[in-house]
Amino acid sequence: MEFPRWAIPVAAALTASGVLLTACGKESVGNQKNTSAGSAQQQQPAKEPAAAPQATALEVASVTKIGKVVTDAEGRTLYRFDKDTARPPASTCLDACATTWPPVMAGQENVQVNGVDETLVGKVRRPDGKWQVTLGGWPLYRYAKDQSAGDAKGQGVGGTWYASAPDGKKAGAKAAQPPRQNPSAGGGRWAGWTTIKVRQDPTLGTIVTDGKGRTMYRFDKDRPRVSNCSGDCRAKWPIVRFNGFKKLKVEGVSRKLISFIERKDGKPGECQLLINGWPMYYFAQDQEAGDVKGQAVQNVWWAVSPQGKKITAGANGGDDGYGGY
Repeated sequence: MEFPRWAIPVAAALTASGVLLTACGKESVGNQKNTSAGSAQQQQPAKEPAAAPQATALEVASVTKIGKVVTDAEGRTLYRFDKDTARPPASTCLDACATTWPPVMAGQENVQVNGVDETLVGKVRRPDGKWQVTLGGWPLYRYAKDQSAGDAKGQGVGGTWYASAPDGKKAGAKAAQPPRQNPSAGGGRWAGWTTIKVRQDPTLGTIVTDGKGRTMYRFDKDRPRVSNCSGDCRAKWPIVRFNGFKKLKVEGVSRKLISFIERKDGKPGECQLLINGWPMYYFAQDQEAGDVKGQAVQNVWWAVSPQGKKITAGANGGDDGYGGY
């Protein structure tokens, strides 16, 4: 196993938390008995273990045969669980499961990151009401059998537990998973496809996005199967293109609600996605996955529920010049 950049500095962090690395690389915990006579640690009062360890930092380390993984500030590998969900984030590991796989709890302070995209870091309320750290929407856990910094004994356990990669995906799981057929002639895995998903927004609830997490909107001045956004409006509110039912990937939205119209103002054969009859658009000012800057613009543009209905949270939106009509 390779020892990452935290291999030496982590000793100081472990000491502060009551965990010491001996010269043999094994842990000696502050509230355990130390059989060495005259040990300074033996003279220290025992500390009660934290009932719910909180994350202060997410870092990145390299582990042999796995690759880059996410760790906590003490260098302990963090994991994700296939039976959880990321969209919306939800934890299904409770009771005995949570004893073996302690959740990484969220504290009041923001989690510090080093090598991890901070926009991917979030939190989710567990069934017990406590908050758990998420990465890419996936709740994070430690593994009770990992004794030392750099251990990754939880990798592949039960075929459902995997170390988390820095982007929130499974680390080192490519060989264990059958490759998904590339449906396009070139480019990325879903290049040329229309991908529809849902995600949980903290303010708006469950909203419709594309495969990259870009929010979709509907326009009050449209009618079912009719778009009234063209010219300057279309430049500010680009259409969500529909590339045919053979190149359609849908998660969280009923396929029965999916249809399309052919645009009159675009290239021949250019089609626009409809959900429950309503034309779908993006907002030009949404720059990153998760942005909802188009919500309630001029009180006519709205994020969309999985049923194709408009979500009116944030009404009385101001006129920022991006109404487009």
